[in-house]
Amino acid sequence: MASGNSSGIQYLVDSRRNSSILSPVVCFNPKSTSNGGIWQGENLIEYSFNRFIIQLLLIVIITRLVALLLRPLHQPRYLANIIGGIMVGPTCLGRIPWVARKLFPLPSVIVLENTAYLGLIYFTFITGVEIDLIAVRRTGQSVSLALACTIVPFGIGAVAAAALQSTLNSDVQANLASFVVFLGVALSVSSFSVLVRTLAELKLLNSTVGTTSLSASILVDSFVWVLLALAVTLAQNNGEPFVTLWTMMSGIGFYGAARFLVRPAANWISSRTPEGGVVNDFSAGAMLVGVMVAALIADAIGIHAVLGAFVYGFVIPSDSPVGTALIERLEDFVEGLLLPLFFGISGIKTNLGAVNDIVAAVFLILIVVASAVLKIVGCLVVSNIYQIPLRDGMAIGLLMNTKGVIELVLLNIGRGQQLLSEASFSVLVCTSAIVTAFVSPLLSVTFRSPRRLASFKRRSVQSGRPESELRIVFCVHATRHVPAMLGLLDAVNPIKRQPVSVIALHLIELSSRPSSMLIIHSTTTTTTKDGVGRNGGQPSSSAAAAATAAIARAFRSYEEQSAGVFVRTLTAVSPYPTMQQDISAIAEDFRAALIIIPFHKHRTVDGGMETTNPSLRSLNQSVLAAAPCSVAILIDRGLPAPSRHGVTRKAALFFLGGPDDREALAFASRIAGHSQFSLTVLRLINQIRSDESVLDDEYITEFRIQYVGDNSVAYTEIEAESAEDTVAALRSLVDGRHDLYIVGKECGVGSPLTAGLTDWSECPELGPIGDLLASPDFGVPVTSVLVMQQCLQMETGESEAAPGKTTMGSSRGRLAMMSAEKATYRTGSMASRTT
Repeated sequence: MASGNSSGIQYLVDSRRNSSILSPVVCFNPKSTSNGGIWQGENLIEYSFNRFIIQLLLIVIITRLVALLLRPLHQPRYLANIIGGIMVGPTCLGRIPWVARKLFPLPSVIVLENTAYLGLIYFTFITGVEIDLIAVRRTGQSVSLALACTIVPFGIGAVAAAALQSTLNSDVQANLASFVVFLGVALSVSSFSVLVRTLAELKLLNSTVGTTSLSASILVDSFVWVLLALAVTLAQNNGEPFVTLWTMMSGIGFYGAARFLVRPAANWISSRTPEGGVVNDFSAGAMLVGVMVAALIADAIGIHAVLGAFVYGFVIPSDSPVGTALIERLEDFVEGLLLPLFFGISGIKTNLGAVNDIVAAVFLILIVVASAVLKIVGCLVVSNIYQIPLRDGMAIGLLMNTKGVIELVLLNIGRGQQLLSEASFSVLVCTSAIVTAFVSPLLSVTFRSPRRLASFKRRSVQSGRPESELRIVFCVHATRHVPAMLGLLDAVNPIKRQPVSVIALHLIELSSRPSSMLIIHSTTTTTTKDGVGRNGGQPSSSAAAAATAAIARAFRSYEEQSAGVFVRTLTAVSPYPTMQQDISAIAEDFRAALIIIPFHKHRTVDGGMETTNPSLRSLNQSVLAAAPCSVAILIDRGLPAPSRHGVTRKAALFFLGGPDDREALAFASRIAGHSQFSLTVLRLINQIRSDESVLDDEYITEFRIQYVGDNSVAYTEIEAESAEDTVAALRSLVDGRHDLYIVGKECGVGSPLTAGLTDWSECPELGPIGDLLASPDFGVPVTSVLVMQQCLQMETGESEAAPGKTTMGSSRGRLAMMSAEKATYRTGSMASRTT
């Protein structure tokens, strides 16, 4: 019996059991896990636990640094992780003798690999939970796309496997059948999580391209896991038909058992969880232990532990409280610590120096590239059959080439099952990284032609006919925004002859956490998931599901009770810095006249205002600067929700003059026709006149002719000379009897009526009057405020109204509809104006 010692671990090799094969026996040394401290002269790196911590820190730090470097290039986290892993391995740092001998000796790598595979098991469980085949039914062409992205690369892999088996893969003794299946699987796989992230960053998540490619990716991943099980079975049984058949039948039985045992258990736990509540710790713990049990059983029957964890997650409903609760408990630990270990292990196995046959390596690279190109060609052919635009077909083909953790899992399984040699494994890992790196830039080129705002007529409330359909995008971050938004929707008087079409746009912050991927998947296939979660940050998935259902029900309920409202719910999942692009794109596609966004502060119990999330203020400023239509910010201080009991509500408009004030007056005109609203308009007049003053006179006169005769509308004019007069008039209007105050954002800017009001402005995005009403220092209790900004850079040309129809922005059109006696009230300047 021989013995040896390395880093505190003793290895005893007993050759007496088998004369031809040495059987290693590893004995545990208690001193190997911890030391007496550096003050006793101990070397930390000689002890296994300390070395494990150092390895973990090194891998995590390197992958995070690479991710920071690649972030400006909009590359997925997967690419940074795989590059970081390769840097740790023998291709880079591992070439340093001290690192290979002291930091990553073989015994420590075994411990590291076991820990990484534990994280991998739970990651594949999360992947299984994310997949929902129900989503595929909503896009019929997805099956054809999935087949095109699976059959063509699989065929190429099968043909190439025969040539590579005796060259680049000659170091392993895998049978040809298993290698053929495995290489075909490796070339066919895509990555659902990376695909979702890419779609979200390119603002394609809710597009036809996004939903179709996501559905196809779900099907491809499902095919791949089945084929992988076949490849592993063939490899483990050396291609023996009888044993392979039994293994496959055992796998089918395992899936059936999980389907009929695990799924009912998950549904039972969900039924005992209150809506919006939290799954209890005992149930969650039992389900998480079940992941390891499933992995153990799967490995025992010969289909690999990773496949067992995937099947266990696959049978759990993705939209159930159990699935989301389990992901929330796992994601930070698995994604932040354990998964980087897996990339580190993959990097340690990647050794480009082991590639001796350069010709065979180049041939394998060409095969990978050819499979990627043929995936795109296959998607283009299917797109042509289903009459999908060529550009969209190209984008779907590129998206189906995204690679991720699952492909690396497949490659590691192939390496572990001796299906891949060290050289072929290294080449496939590197080409996976290269293909993924090219997807985002090529997609950006494909969709580089942005929407032409020159051809899009920028819209506003003022430019539309009073009797025409008004289209509004209501942006919602949380359920608390819904009552005020519905109250505002009801205020614009939606009736059959003045319909209002609405998009209820739920805004969710995107992060790279797995729960975000689950939220995105659900929002593209069902309704929406809502809620600004803990501390205004990333929403909790389980709480988001309940909040989303509540928002959808609220808007649907109002739609059912109102004859002139048409509601559609959408979700935008983006990082806050780019979320305004989603809002603008949706408003542009919808041809909206107005976007209404909530103020970044919300009302507290004591009546004060508290910041919800600092990022919301930057978002509001971005929307104001780039929106393709008018924008309104709602400062909610308890705006009443719609009432069916005849309760009269009151609104007030403060008018100083300018485009924004005219937009506010156009919005107030809708309120003036509401039977349950009374409207007060207070206008300040200054002796200093301008071109804008003439337009103000025209528009005010039209409003007075149309509405002031009604007892529910009161109009008052006050002469003012200074900002002090403005504040005094505003205080007289804010008497506590109105439910909503409407002001223009840039009202009176440059006028002596607002001189000095912006010097101490706390929220410049609200304008001088809006900021004054939002300030706690105003001294008078103020209810809800709506600050309106007319669409910037409105284009000249034909109005949105049809020729010969009337608009509030067209004086001659309005006169054509008036009686002669009403027309005599018009001023000379108005009568002489032409449009």
